Amino acid sequence: MLRLRLEQHPAPTGKKDADMLLAWLLDTLGLVRRRNDTNSTGATQRPLHRLMRDHLVKEPMKGVDAKTLADQLGISMTALHHHLKGLQSVRIVASKIGENGWQMHHLRCGSLSSAIDLLHLEVRGILALRLAPLKEWQTGSVTQEGDTDTDVPDLKLRICEPRPLQGKEDEIDSFLNDFGLRGERPKQISGNDLTRLIFEKMLSANHPISLDEAVAEWGATRPRLARTFDRFRAAGLAERVLRHDRLSVILWDGLSTQYTRRGEQWLLTKGGLSRLDKKVVKQITKSLRENKFDSERCAELFSSVSIEQQRLAINLLGGRLPYGYRLSGSSGEDVARQVSQRVESIFSRLKRVASTIDDL
Repeated sequence: MLRLRLEQHPAPTGKKDADMLLAWLLDTLGLVRRRNDTNSTGATQRPLHRLMRDHLVKEPMKGVDAKTLADQLGISMTALHHHLKGLQSVRIVASKIGENGWQMHHLRCGSLSSAIDLLHLEVRGILALRLAPLKEWQTGSVTQEGDTDTDVPDLKLRICEPRPLQGKEDEIDSFLNDFGLRGERPKQISGNDLTRLIFEKMLSANHPISLDEAVAEWGATRPRLARTFDRFRAAGLAERVLRHDRLSVILWDGLSTQYTRRGEQWLLTKGGLSRLDKKVVKQITKSLRENKFDSERCAELFSSVSIEQQRLAINLLGGRLPYGYRLSGSSGEDVARQVSQRVESIFSRLKRVASTIDDL
């Protein structure tokens, strides 16, 4: 059964360094969970690395039994079984019973590049199958306008074949669990936990969800909410954007507060109103003096002001436009396409690295 933990890492710098390329490939396929020594020479001495370099890549179709591998690598049969199981789950290693009754392990298809090519085809099909329900689940209509956050996290996505539901799981639970959206060791795999509540909210939302709104609705702490949203972002399912729909409310709050604290003259100088059209400024100050400046009046007055000028005004008033979280597409098909494009980008690099390793 395919169980792949795809992780995005910076491209390897050593184009002719087989050890560096192989270490990057194993990391990208999620086969190395502890990376304290990834950037040191110790990375090449890991049993998994030596298993691939000295046996499977060096003699791809020879076929080696587990006892021989364990003896030559100097590890226990249990540790070897763990590494082989991981390689088999990502379709890098294939096995066949030999004449002596032992399982003979070899590199799938006889080369690393061929194994990655077949893995790519399988992942593409499974990913399309697993993301297809988003078309029916997404009922909201969040506009995709606005500035997305430039700080996009590296892709970290688990890809698994469809499996039978466990216990009280339903299709949404299975989706969240198999894509790793509940975290590494979730306390529960079904029911209305925070991850599911956030996912269902994003599916039905008509605007990005800010952390303040999430705190008010679910009562969780901001760090916990941010971590949950970031797992969706790392999977390519969600993105963080500026809440442009909150511009008028934040402007109203900032102008009203600063007018009360510092007065009209400050607004016209350091407060930044002098940068706006004089007619708009005159109407704003008049409304403030007459105590008729509310959020609706603010939205009306700033309707003719560009978004860039509104954001500048907020900055000069000492305010801040909040971020919100939304699905990465306007429809289920768009979300699936965004995820698939990021996966395709990683596999394009995986293929080049695998081909280079085969040629070295």
